[in-house]
Amino acid sequence: MALIRTKGLVIKEVYVDDADKIITLMTEDIGKISVSARGARKNGRQAYGTQILTYGQYILYKGRNSYSLNGCDILTSFFDLANDLERFTYAAHMMELASDACTDDQTTGRVLNLLLHGLNALNKGREPMLISSAFSMKLAQVCGYPPHVTSCANCHTKELETIYFSFKKCGFICEVCAKNDGDALPVTIGTAKAILHVLCSDQAGVFSFNLSSENLERFSDISNRYIAERFDKRYEKLNYLKEIRQVSYHLGGE
Repeated sequence: MALIRTKGLVIKEVYVDDADKIITLMTEDIGKISVSARGARKNGRQAYGTQILTYGQYILYKGRNSYSLNGCDILTSFFDLANDLERFTYAAHMMELASDACTDDQTTGRVLNLLLHGLNALNKGREPMLISSAFSMKLAQVCGYPPHVTSCANCHTKELETIYFSFKKCGFICEVCAKNDGDALPVTIGTAKAILHVLCSDQAGVFSFNLSSENLERFSDISNRYIAERFDKRYEKLNYLKEIRQVSYHLGGE
């Protein structure tokens, strides 16, 4: 078996028995892979190095059809996010999106880099809805689905005094075209600037902005729906978070 060194993030761990686990590793150079970690639940270093939300240097044996863990060193752990239900839920949502985006080795490396920047922002206490929404919008661009934002996506006029976001046309449309698109959402200047910032920034700068509560809600609605439609999948984790908030709100009002 060949010995391989790679850096990667643990995005999933499954316990096999009392001693072993299988992890899903998103790597910088060999794609998204499944790794058998024998004894990892009892070996101190490997136990921590194979926890979800751990970014590390991994030494792997590559067999004919599988990988197995030989050793690991932790570079960064985002596991403390698990102590906060809201932040952990957003982190889990981002990891699910990232996993779905890993279609080839080259894309996986870019997605991993973006995900690490996003998790780092979450870990520093940034607004989780903003971080997750910005991640979703940038991820769509990384995967080749950037929304059209330089003119009206329908008639191509650059005179956009009032802006709408069209999911049918995948981008900004003007007020005239919006009259024939009942599904389009009105976009404030603040929300439009946020979308432009995310698309025009490099991955390190994607999350360096703030939004008012009203603009953030609309930015989140657009980003979450846009990425879900591009990936053709319903993402339920954030709905779970909304349900928890509603229950907490009603309990608090009693």
